[in-house]
Amino acid sequence: MYEAYHEAAEANHALIADVGKRFYELADERELFAADGCHPNEEGSRIAAETIASVILEDAGRPDRE
Repeated sequence: MYEAYHEAAEANHALIADVGKRFYELADERELFAADGCHPNEEGSRIAAETIASVILEDAGRPDRE
């Protein structure tokens, strides 16, 4: 799935914020999911938002975007 998402984003000139990858990187260190095990808790939501914002801000700062 990871590759398919990235290929689709590239083919469509879209940004991709890989929140799942970030969660995977932090899974052993932090509790990121609510009690249901599917949805992010408050910290998981913050990390998701930070990941998305980082991608948007990085793209906005690219020379071809100014």
